[in-house]
Amino acid sequence: MDLHFNARARFTRWIVKSGHLREPFVVVDVGVQGGESPRWHLLGDHLVIHGFDAIKEVIDDLRQENRRNPNLHYHWVAAGIEDGEREFYFNAADPRSSSFFQQGEDRFGFLEQRADQVRRVPVRRLDTLLKEGVVVRPDFLKNDVEGLEKDVFLGAKELLSNVLGVECETSFSVSPTYPEGHLATLQRILLERKLLAFDLNFNRIPRGSYWQALQRKGLLAGDIEIIGKPATFNVLFCRNPIDEADRGECYAEPYRPLSIDQLIKTMIIYELYGLNDIAFDTAQRFRNELGSRFDVDEAIDLLLDPACLLSDRTLFELRELRATSTALAAQLETMRHTKSWRLTEPLRNVRRLFGSRSS
Repeated sequence: MDLHFNARARFTRWIVKSGHLREPFVVVDVGVQGGESPRWHLLGDHLVIHGFDAIKEVIDDLRQENRRNPNLHYHWVAAGIEDGEREFYFNAADPRSSSFFQQGEDRFGFLEQRADQVRRVPVRRLDTLLKEGVVVRPDFLKNDVEGLEKDVFLGAKELLSNVLGVECETSFSVSPTYPEGHLATLQRILLERKLLAFDLNFNRIPRGSYWQALQRKGLLAGDIEIIGKPATFNVLFCRNPIDEADRGECYAEPYRPLSIDQLIKTMIIYELYGLNDIAFDTAQRFRNELGSRFDVDEAIDLLLDPACLLSDRTLFELRELRATSTALAAQLETMRHTKSWRLTEPLRNVRRLFGSRSS
């Protein structure tokens, strides 16, 4: 369900190596269990991470693993809409499904194993942490907190004013907390900060009764996520500087041009998520501004990657298929020049003739 990671990212690598980015690239990762996405590591020494998680063991492990990197900061704090403490349901059987919401009966019938432990954890508004200097203004925010996403955003209105991109887990679900729907609520909040949906990925979960019936019949094989309606989404929201400049009347806030470094960072986000065409358009549209920092034509050439949304495995398989096809074509061409091929050509012509008549 992860969003695409364009690991080649030739433009990003060139920007970092050439020193064209003159500011840190700050990522705030809320729900950092498992560590931040490897996509950000392509930024090298420019990268600054502030990771937050309600599970103390997660933060302790990340601090230990990254103790030699002064740019990676991990905080045992849950981001939310308040400053204080709150009960947290830690699922020892599957820590990734831990939540601030006590889990009810499994509606899908998978009987998920749970071993909940009630803990008291610190909760802080990201705007409070920004004001106190615990974090600096980020360029990107990732938000994956098992249903508390709205509270994170509402507690980060000031912080979001500078953000160029957001990755968030969401769904089509409706609840008392999200009467307008989870995705619709988050879209509304982020649109206030000119953040629009740019990409998504999702899984599927079948109804439990159907899944159990397949099991009883012995028909269940392979991945169950090919069955059922879309369940959980990962959505990328981004600023669109071209649209903001050309159609400012569509947005509630007045147009404010991005700085050169912000334009570069926005293009980096696009490329790292495989949206090279949008990064290309951005370079073209803001050629004059970017031209004071680097050779725009060289940047455009680096962004021309038609396989930017293909994984390395898919590219390898395509190359293997192309090589096999080329080899077979060469073998066929060699056969056509052999004596036996020429001698048997009349027989092939007769077979084609009678074959066409019989049809």
